[in-house]
Amino acid sequence: MTSTSSSDEGVHPVAEEAAAIGARLRAARNQCDLKIEQVAQQLHLNPGIISAIENDDKAALPEPIFVQGYLRSYARLVGLPADEIAHRYCGTQGNDPPPLSVVGPRRKTPMLPLPSARTLRNLILVLLLGILAWLAYPYVKQIMMARGGNTEVQQPGHLDLPPAYENEPRPESPGE
Repeated sequence: MTSTSSSDEGVHPVAEEAAAIGARLRAARNQCDLKIEQVAQQLHLNPGIISAIENDDKAALPEPIFVQGYLRSYARLVGLPADEIAHRYCGTQGNDPPPLSVVGPRRKTPMLPLPSARTLRNLILVLLLGILAWLAYPYVKQIMMARGGNTEVQQPGHLDLPPAYENEPRPESPGE
């Protein structure tokens, strides 16, 4: 009788529950007539992980958070309640699953801080006004000189010839 009581004391209820999860999944897999390789293929896992889950080989399993996902998928595949299996596994690990939180993408900070949109807009406007003034300068100069009464400004399409050439007779063209 002492041998039975010592064997009962050596088994932890947590370990029994973990073994029960693996045995329950194995029984459900056998009931669905699936082989370990078929389950592994459908879950996109290594067959060794499926065997480790069924045999409760924690050394062959990855981190518990991954195993929880594997257990949920495995339970769904064989028709067992996925959340119950995952919560039981969490209980065997002695910790609650980490809280889920939404994490946004990290924003990269530029090496050179960029100016604000208002500053860029004002800079572009000043540059455009400068280019416009530069392009308009010759026309404005002509208008100012025309209003000032300066007669030396040439009219477009009119060429003033020096006085020496105006009195000379022009040669007649051969066609006249």
